[in-house]
Amino acid sequence: MGEYNIGQFIYRSRKAVGLTQEELCRNVNGIICCSVETLSRIERGKQRPNYRTMRDIMRRLGKENCFCTPYLKTTDYRVLELNRELKRILTLNDYNKAEELLAELEGELSLQYVTNRQYLVRIHATLDQRQGRITVEEELEMLERALKMTVHSYGTKNFSYEILLPEEIVTVCNIADSYGKLGNIDKALVLLQMITEMLNDMTLQINYPAGIYEMVYRNRIKWIGEKGLYREAIEECDRAIADCLKRNILNTLPSLCYARAYNMQKLREIYRKPSEGRNEMVDLDYIKCALLAELIQDEKGRDKALSKLV
Repeated sequence: MGEYNIGQFIYRSRKAVGLTQEELCRNVNGIICCSVETLSRIERGKQRPNYRTMRDIMRRLGKENCFCTPYLKTTDYRVLELNRELKRILTLNDYNKAEELLAELEGELSLQYVTNRQYLVRIHATLDQRQGRITVEEELEMLERALKMTVHSYGTKNFSYEILLPEEIVTVCNIADSYGKLGNIDKALVLLQMITEMLNDMTLQINYPAGIYEMVYRNRIKWIGEKGLYREAIEECDRAIADCLKRNILNTLPSLCYARAYNMQKLREIYRKPSEGRNEMVDLDYIKCALLAELIQDEKGRDKALSKLV
């Protein structure tokens, strides 16, 4: 998916699995994929690996499904369309339709691919918990099991080195949400902070889909606010809005504006005096701004909407 810094990708992936350069270059059978000197140059960006070397390195790192290949393994474009529709239906909370689509997907996806199995476990966990068939604790167990299918360093200190696929980031956000629901907000924020740092690591040059940034921002702001740190949540909203403008990602603005308005309201509930009647009007301005940002996508309309935030 997009461009990325091959050297940084290999370096961080190697650190995540706890291998030295020597161990990566020579496996347990003594087979060499490249020299230590070559690997060092690749990691420092001084040399690009050829196809065979890259393939062998990815295989030893357990990254055969790296983000230069599709996540769902299928040759049927209709399956990808089903996946797109399932995501849309889930946002509408239409669980009966979601169940129908998921059943159709299961009949089409090959379970020989680990990413397909991971995807199905995650979607089942989400659907079952939302419909009350499993507890949040059971959902969390399923999500963590799913993530470990492809991210073997999860739960270890090496996890912070991982470079994740978009679907893996979604799974981590779902895991963080489960921890938050169970009252372990600190754990949720630690996971989300790790993802935020990865997304903002400019040395990786990764072009993630815009929705990924929005999801992580939204989750971080939510749990910072739920912890009662409303001022910090507002500051996080400001940083996220500024980043969205810098990246020209307009579709992320509405939810961020709503989050800002919500946390401003909660902050005023703490400090408000009975005579301060204008606060509700200010809150409505932020909600109007969010609506304008959602309805007006052109640059002129966006600037008009965002001017209310000044």
